Amino acid sequence: MLDLSGLVPAARPIVQQVAGVYLRYLSQWFVGLIAHGSAVKGGFIPGCSDVDLQLYLDDAALTWHGELPLALGLAIRRDLAGLDVRPFRYVQCATHGTHAPEGWVNPVPGSYHVVAGRLPVPEATAEDLRASARHDLAALVPPTFVMGELLGPGSERLARNLRLLCTKVWPVLYQVLTLQQDNPVAVWGWPKTEAIARLPAGSALSETVQRFHRAVRAYYPAEDSLEGALELIESGAAFLEAARAWWRETQA
Repeated sequence: MLDLSGLVPAARPIVQQVAGVYLRYLSQWFVGLIAHGSAVKGGFIPGCSDVDLQLYLDDAALTWHGELPLALGLAIRRDLAGLDVRPFRYVQCATHGTHAPEGWVNPVPGSYHVVAGRLPVPEATAEDLRASARHDLAALVPPTFVMGELLGPGSERLARNLRLLCTKVWPVLYQVLTLQQDNPVAVWGWPKTEAIARLPAGSALSETVQRFHRAVRAYYPAEDSLEGALELIESGAAFLEAARAWWRETQA
């Protein structure tokens, strides 16, 4: 039995179909399936945001390196062919056993929804989130991967790198707020617009991430403007640099 009630309406038919395929192939090992991110919190950006899932299976289903056997993955992918995921961009699913991998932050209360089965690992705590945020912000570097796109044109590379930049920027926003706010667990349940609004007004962090958010919403879903793509890159890089500067200042 699937519970789709905690998902935004646009995500429900997508998750219903994807979950049905997973269960068809993996029922003997199935433990739980959760959704998280904007498919649960709202605020998804058409043509850009993913449907983010986490699939938990008995350890016996996974290879020594923690993945499904290739033949099983290929069969599932064939059954998913042709699935219309609009208005989202992709379905992304991470597969886990019944024990959290080292360094992995478990689902945060209020930021995920159990679609089927159960969550077999403990939820993330406030201290888990603070420790992870400190670790990641200390290692934050400029998005050097975009320079290859600027020096070597190609629409597929551009699309891939813009998506990669989005996956860098949004977690950093929440990591900064994790360290700024009193209740980091609540932070991860906020949609992007609320998270942005919680940054100090007039700060470099606030100004740059607002600019990035406008650029993303203007560029997707059409993806037909080079200047729009370059603005997205420039504003995203500016926010990450502001986050690096903020982190260094807090450690001084």
